[in-house]
Formats: sequence, C-alpha cells, structure tokens
Amino acid sequence: MAPFRPEEVTLPARFIVMTCHLISVLMVLFDVDYLVSEMLGFNADTGPPSNEQAFNDKKQVVEGLCYGAIACFGIEYIGLFLGISMFFPQIMSLYVILHFLGAILVGLFRVDNWDVGALAAFFACFNALPTIIEICMLVFVVKFSFLKF
Repeated sequence: MAPFRPEEVTLPARFIVMTCHLISVLMVLFDVDYLVSEMLGFNADTGPPSNEQAFNDKKQVVEGLCYGAIACFGIEYIGLFLGISMFFPQIMSLYVILHFLGAILVGLFRVDNWDVGALAAFFACFNALPTIIEICMLVFVVKFSFLKF
C-alpha cells in the first residue's frame, strides 16, 4: 500500500480542527452574557449588574473578538476551498497545530472563565495569524503565478 501524500492527511485534518475551533468560538459568542457576568463576579440570573457600564464594555469586547474570529474563519474557509495553500504541507501543518491549540484554549477560556485579555491573545495567535498567512499565500500565488501549469 502506497503512503499517503501530505495533502491527503493535512487537508481533512485542517478542516476538522478549524471547524472545532469555530465551534468553540461560537460557544463563547452564544453564551456571552453569562460569561461576562461570571467574569465580573455576579449571577446573571438574579438581575442586572450593579456596574452596567463595565458589563457592557466587556461584553462588547468579547463579541467584537468573536465576530473578528468568525470573519477570519470565513477568509480561511475560502482559502481552504480554493486550494490556495493545499500544496504547502508545512503551512497546512502549521494551520492544524494553531487551530487545534486555539480550539482547546478557547474551550478552556469558556470553562475556566479567564479574563478577556486571554481571548484577545488567542484571537491574535490562533485566528489573525493564520488569516494573515492565508492572505499572504493568496497574494504570493496570484502575484507570482506560482502554481500555474
């Protein structure tokens, strides 16, 4: 039996871990009220917070990071389905590692109730970085016609 080509392994792995990472971000977004109320140390079920301005500020930051992450996922899914980085196994492996770590750490962020700064760092490392790499790959492939036959 012949060994697998790198893209036969990294392509489905990238899709799976990227989707898991997206689900963990959506989990934070859909439960943002409870998450922010727990960050500020009050029970969301008993009523409005005593410091509503701090609640709204943190909620806005968390929602903004989640929507930014979803936009980054959109760009990456487009790049994935266009096959821009498919034949670069090192880049695909980097994507798999980053999205795996992102899914795990965003899930821990939700469960362990970390501060908003952690989510911002996760966004920069595990969403913005792969998106920037994907955009650079797109520019490289289009500008230099690297994959034309």
